[in-house]
Amino acid sequence: MKKNNFLITKKEKEVVISILKKVSKKNIISLNLINFTFLSKILNKEEKNFLKKIRQINPRQYGFKGKYLGIQRIPKNLTIIKNQKYKYNGKQKNINKKYIPNEVFLFYKKMNKSMYKDINKKLLVSGCYRSPACQLFLFLYYLNKNNFNFKKTMKRVAFPGYSEHGYPTKQAIDFMTIDGVPDTDDKLKFEKTIEYKWLLKNASNFNFFLSYPKNNKLGIMFEPWHWHFNKNKIL
Repeated sequence: MKKNNFLITKKEKEVVISILKKVSKKNIISLNLINFTFLSKILNKEEKNFLKKIRQINPRQYGFKGKYLGIQRIPKNLTIIKNQKYKYNGKQKNINKKYIPNEVFLFYKKMNKSMYKDINKKLLVSGCYRSPACQLFLFLYYLNKNNFNFKKTMKRVAFPGYSEHGYPTKQAIDFMTIDGVPDTDDKLKFEKTIEYKWLLKNASNFNFFLSYPKNNKLGIMFEPWHWHFNKNKIL
């Protein structure tokens, strides 16, 4: 049965904020690669019990209709993408290190080379692999940002085990143009770029597919920047 929202008490809101602060203060090489063992070590009993409660939620009860992909181990065959730079509002910015399965990286490079040849443009990777524990942290981050509106957050961030970002077999990539689209202000601007139009016509030739098109049936907002790799998909 579909529910309207997941109610979080005042105390639980404080717990969420406490978890976010504890993880953020830690000297972590990459938040994308944290695991649940790490969280268990730095959180107190109350915080761990809250995370257990959250992880037991079935997101389908709140409008999400995607498949359960499972909690996967952090893969070892990851390429590190670093030194990515883009311009935004006249200023040069850097993208933090990103992790991408080796095979997906090779196809991404081939696609970028083809795009550059066709339209003199390239795409950056603003998001790729992130562990289930990182996905949970990200969900809590947006839950807090959305004033603890659970249903609204569910439309924007998938639950651990349901996210393509943590599923290397169907690895998701968030693309960004070298002009900084999309940045944090209006992500839907990506839909209007020449890079997006090129992707619609050509990405499938490199095994990349749009995950959440307009009016999709998965209960997730339209994400023109979010594509997944699937070498076995039949067109």
